[in-house]
Amino acid sequence: MDQLFIAPTFMAAATMAAAIDSGLYRETGQRVLLVVNNAKIPEIGRSLTEQQGFDSLASRFDRVLSLNELIFPYHPRAWNPPASKLDAWREKILEAAGIEGEFGITLQSLPVRPSTTLTRLFKGAPVDVVSDGLMSYGPTRKAIRPSVAESLRRLLYLDLAGGLRPVLLSEHSIENVVVPAEAFRAVVHEYGKSAFESDDVGAMADQPVEAIMLGQYLAALGLLSEDEEEDLHHELLRAAVALGFTSIAFKPHPSAPPAFTHSLVDLGRSLGVELKVLDEPVPVEILYDRLKPTAAIGCFSTGLSTAVETYGMTGYAVDVDKVLSRLPRFKDSNRIPLAITDVRLNRVEWDETGGFSVRQAPEVDVQLLVDEVARAMQPAHFEGQSQPVGRREELLAQAPWAVKYFVDPEGDSADAGAVVVAPSAAASYRARVERKARRVASRMIRKNRRLRKIAAVGKAIRFQPH
Repeated sequence: MDQLFIAPTFMAAATMAAAIDSGLYRETGQRVLLVVNNAKIPEIGRSLTEQQGFDSLASRFDRVLSLNELIFPYHPRAWNPPASKLDAWREKILEAAGIEGEFGITLQSLPVRPSTTLTRLFKGAPVDVVSDGLMSYGPTRKAIRPSVAESLRRLLYLDLAGGLRPVLLSEHSIENVVVPAEAFRAVVHEYGKSAFESDDVGAMADQPVEAIMLGQYLAALGLLSEDEEEDLHHELLRAAVALGFTSIAFKPHPSAPPAFTHSLVDLGRSLGVELKVLDEPVPVEILYDRLKPTAAIGCFSTGLSTAVETYGMTGYAVDVDKVLSRLPRFKDSNRIPLAITDVRLNRVEWDETGGFSVRQAPEVDVQLLVDEVARAMQPAHFEGQSQPVGRREELLAQAPWAVKYFVDPEGDSADAGAVVVAPSAAASYRARVERKARRVASRMIRKNRRLRKIAAVGKAIRFQPH
């Protein structure tokens, strides 16, 4: 049976390639890779197929196609054809792929487009799902259509949490299959050899690095303001220096403003270290393989757990509690990744006097913790299952501090009795939004003379002396 692989990211494509190399698709006939570029404006960015080193990864596949080109002018995230057009789209894609008989599909991010659209097109085809990093340990975000649920076959995932069992899609009959770390590292190494043939990228390999700092751009998710994110980066660097590292690199998020990096370099000089900024468009896993740092420092990204579990580095997490408290909704899919990072990695902490300390990972049943938080986030997914229920009391008895993972900022959880309602957190979130709105309005008023007059009149009307 032929297999159609749909890859939106390097991590997805590399995991698929590692699964092939590990014999997980040994009986597959023709293998076709369908690359997806989900960038807001795909035309101005570099797709996976345009990246240095892609040819080595693509060697596992008989054919490589671009979904963006096949469905143009539609964007993959917006591509949602009506039922009357599904047959035509199905025929177009299969003809381009050269697939005529039975086939299966392997994809990532099942509950969102274009994956949902593709499962509509290829209804009845067996479906393998490649994990989306730490998100695979959390619950399924949206209900899966029955016709798709019946076709689910396997969840293929890298072990990023020390043997933890994924919760994703566990409400369905699906087999969890670990993609061996050594196979993934081999794919990355092969890809990296080609990528580092570039002069700009190759120069990085000649620079020794002890620790690598990972940017996430949490401001884009609304979890931090840009000023707070810049402060977080400064904390990462201060932590690296306090830990005794002298050769430090920073891998910024590709969407983060350049100003973040400029201020960080200045801080490095003031702390007596020359910070190396790795802003070339190279996946961070390539940097792990080539630069061989011994430590990774970040907040809660998948890249941080990959450094620890797949590359054997020491991981340090910063500001996890702060970001956890900023989640606007209890069902926010970042809740589980934050919890896993919090209980599995070393935590860098500062006291009120500026004192530095490293908190070791606490003793807790991580599987029980993840299962219970996931159950509270999406209780409907667990109805009628055979897993034991009512174990939250057991969890909180062994780790009373774990109650922080069950705090609902809005008090609107689907299982209201299962969480601690924290109206103050919701009020804090609303206050941040209101402050940002006021700042935007103030800037507009300062730039517009007519608006300044209106604002002055408004103040005069509100001012009523007694």
